[in-house]
Amino acid sequence: MFDGTEGPQGTAEGALEAERLIVEAINAADRIEAHCLFNLAAARGARDALRLRQELAAEMTPTEIAIAQRRARDLIHHYS
Repeated sequence: MFDGTEGPQGTAEGALEAERLIVEAINAADRIEAHCLFNLAAARGARDALRLRQELAAEMTPTEIAIAQRRARDLIHHYS
């Protein structure tokens, strides 16, 4: 199971909130990383992560999305 950093309450929703703060602090060049974080949050059960990832994906190229998905998969496999 993925053992990523959890948010302040130690829940998926807490992790999503922490990831939202990260996304707010990064610029457009970091969309790939933000998409990856939303993928990880969704995998942990964060309810809003899918919607937020979809909104972000609308601003990304298919190549950027593929890279983000590959990074998320690699992280999940690494920590499984």
